[in-house]
Amino acid sequence: MITVDLLSSSTGPAGRSSSYVPAAVESYVIEKAQQLGYDADGEQLGCRIWNNASTSTIHSQLMEYRRDLEDYTARVKAFRTQIADLRLRVSDDECRLVDLHPNGLRGIFQKSHQLSWTPSSGYVEPLLPPMRHPIFCEQHSQYLLDLNYLVHDFGTMCRNLKRTSRIVLVDMGASLQFHGKEDSPALYLINLFHRFGLPFDHIYAFELKPTEPAEVYQKLPPPIMSAYHWINLGVSVEPGNVLNPFTTIKKNFNRDDLIIVKLDIDTPHLEMALAQQLMEDRELSSLIDHFYFEHHVGLKELLPNWGSKVQGTIKESLELFNKLRQKGISAHFWV
Repeated sequence: MITVDLLSSSTGPAGRSSSYVPAAVESYVIEKAQQLGYDADGEQLGCRIWNNASTSTIHSQLMEYRRDLEDYTARVKAFRTQIADLRLRVSDDECRLVDLHPNGLRGIFQKSHQLSWTPSSGYVEPLLPPMRHPIFCEQHSQYLLDLNYLVHDFGTMCRNLKRTSRIVLVDMGASLQFHGKEDSPALYLINLFHRFGLPFDHIYAFELKPTEPAEVYQKLPPPIMSAYHWINLGVSVEPGNVLNPFTTIKKNFNRDDLIIVKLDIDTPHLEMALAQQLMEDRELSSLIDHFYFEHHVGLKELLPNWGSKVQGTIKESLELFNKLRQKGISAHFWV
């Protein structure tokens, strides 16, 4: 078992490690994936590490992490920024305004010490099954779409910005309909970044299902109307194709920009083609900061929702996201 104490070591913001440093629990789960049954054909129980203390030597660390995560979530919900756009006054003093603790995220997760570190985006949540909020293992329906397991280090993101940086979201699978009266997860993400002083300049929303633009724009908060580009077409996986969203990124943006990509088109072979392109294209991977991907694999707890739209194992998913993070992309499991 890897026992790196990430939050109290020099690999955090003070030391500015130039490579990805996974949390100890993430390293353990990837290393022991076969023993945990995460590489088996068919249905794999993602929640076993959370629900059964005897199945894993990291159970106590996971419980501490869950308690720290609850503290972090409460702070995020209570936060209100004092700066509408951090780029207008980027300095360490201004960036401290979006830190949720005087010691940054280190101060919130000081009991569990279970965060992973990325050079471009700071601390992020460890990669763990069931690819949802930990409480999903107890209350499936209530926490199916809960995004409060995601950890964002807005202070570090702020410190990496320049006045000329653009903030961009590419949303592949941008339907705002199937979530009913609730805000879609994409709108949650957009509002979250806006609340922490990072408003989007461009939102490219790709959606295959025919939808009247008027219906789409009625659902949008007024602050993002001018940034929103509704593209009611399916995405292409062909490199260089105008409908491949990665083409837009490569031709129009640079490394100074904060670029966020969400991939959830519910077609595994197309999703994997795009994820593989991101993995193999060095120029592209150097541009993208955050990648949110609902990777449909043989996870038993989610098969009722995913049905036949699955491909691969939990082990393969963990390894894919870990490799993306090693390439400098803060990859997150999506809902």
